Amino acid sequence: MAVRRQRALALALALAAGVGPAGCDQSGSPEEPPAGGSLQLVRAVPLAVSEPSDMCLDRDGEHWWTVSDNTGRVYELRLSDCVAVDTLAYQGVDLEGIWQDPADGTLYVTEEGTREIVHLSPAGVELGRVSVDGLGGEVNSGLEGITRGPVIGRFYVVQEKNPARLVEVDAAGNVLALHGVDYVGDLSGVTYDAGAGQLLVVSDESQKVCRTSLTGALISSWSIDVTKAEGLALDTTRGRIYVVSDDEEKFYEFRLP
Repeated sequence: MAVRRQRALALALALAAGVGPAGCDQSGSPEEPPAGGSLQLVRAVPLAVSEPSDMCLDRDGEHWWTVSDNTGRVYELRLSDCVAVDTLAYQGVDLEGIWQDPADGTLYVTEEGTREIVHLSPAGVELGRVSVDGLGGEVNSGLEGITRGPVIGRFYVVQEKNPARLVEVDAAGNVLALHGVDYVGDLSGVTYDAGAGQLLVVSDESQKVCRTSLTGALISSWSIDVTKAEGLALDTTRGRIYVVSDDEEKFYEFRLP
């Protein structure tokens, strides 16, 4: 009886000190919140750009870029107020994706109908283009968004639907890998998270932002109340995710979970 009383007293003292029977912390410290839920909106800003169809941050951290699949033009906007400060000379056809090379400031845009990646100077002069062969699927459901892992040296483009896929492409336009996606209805934009070595994608139909591996495997996802989200960008310096809406012609700023 004395031994049992001693053990009971020891257990009670341990619990009072915040230590469980197996040395587990029972102090009541908050756990890591589970992945999921909705992204927290910071602001939504109307744009003077017709049907913006993707976005990427400028390497200066103070501006961002978008393309219009209505006008076929490329626009530079301030991050602070989303006012357009430049329209490039280049005019494409059915523009859907844009990415800036942080090394030299040149831009890469995608033309969905021709399934081409076009390389532009910062002033909008065409430097070259490559065709993405072997993609398959419907002509108007491909090359919806583009990003690149500079260290990896390959592009990641998203095929919108029928089927929705993450596509790895080399600098010559060769398809290196196709990764099917079944956790969202479509894919409308993609951006590269260099710090995590992962990707973020956005779905227009499912109204979600998803974090994925480089092969498209789902890691986590968040809902967004955005109609026809067509592109996104990641700003780890400010702890933000930016999304652009085609139909609403708006820029959305969310807190990065």
